[in-house]
Amino acid sequence: MSNYTFEMVPELVGRIAELLASIDEKIDKITFPSSPSGDHPEIMGINELCNYLPSHPSSKTVYSWCHNNTIPYYKQGKRSFFKKSEIDKWLLRTRVKDWTEMIEEAENRQEMSRLKTRGQ
Repeated sequence: MSNYTFEMVPELVGRIAELLASIDEKIDKITFPSSPSGDHPEIMGINELCNYLPSHPSSKTVYSWCHNNTIPYYKQGKRSFFKKSEIDKWLLRTRVKDWTEMIEEAENRQEMSRLKTRGQ
């Protein structure tokens, strides 16, 4: 066993993190082999999800989303999995309304408010 000093700890932790990421990637390749057509599989691991999402977030960001229940996911032991169809729905939920939709919505609220005040 090598002699390590306290000053070496940050570098060693970085190397350990890189090795763990490499091992995780290799496990994902075994667990979720790529489909022959090049499409993303229905069930994805963290790395496949990071590559699939348009913003290509880091795995640390995705783990944070899981921790905060921001993204739909499944957990088996220490591993997180994502269903492509659910991720697609999740992505579409963040649609921003255009001006005409916002005006329509405001008009509908005003009309509902008028109807409520008339009914009282």
